[in-house]
Amino acid sequence: MGKRARYGPFFAQLLAAGTVLAGCNDVDRFSTDAQHAYCGAITLGSPFREGLSPRVQMRLTLDATRLDGDDAPGRLWTFEAATETRPERRLFDGAALRPIRPLAHDPLSQFEMGEGRVRNTIFAVSPSEPLAEAMLAFLSLRSDGGVEVRLVRAGSEDPEADEGRRPIFGMFSLVRREGQCGF
Repeated sequence: MGKRARYGPFFAQLLAAGTVLAGCNDVDRFSTDAQHAYCGAITLGSPFREGLSPRVQMRLTLDATRLDGDDAPGRLWTFEAATETRPERRLFDGAALRPIRPLAHDPLSQFEMGEGRVRNTIFAVSPSEPLAEAMLAFLSLRSDGGVEVRLVRAGSEDPEADEGRRPIFGMFSLVRREGQCGF
């Protein structure tokens, strides 16, 4: 019996296992089209929120096929309705998720956030306000089809610091919806 015949079933099983594993890591299903977006609100618990109102909502569009590319794979919008003391606020208005190129070669790009997450990625994102400091956006594609977005900015601890330079932490749980999330 030749080597080819002896190893044939092994290679067939190996190929089948590779196909199954590739299917488990398929993130294309997270992509949105022109009629859909991921929508949700900030997590209300104060340990999960700093520098953001409990009324902030988020919209995300995503081309998951470009998560590892050099171009922005998606855009973020936020909306906070006006109050008696504050006008309507949009921290992000179509801000691009900018890849941080050196991360592609660093183990940090393979970070884990616990069970139930298919893929985690990190991007830079700039607020709409021209003088505001950029932030990091941590995206977690969840096994239930949703997306978590965590916004992080170290910012200045100076209480007199401009609002665009203050620390921010916010976690948003988003689900795919038809339309543009109402804003």
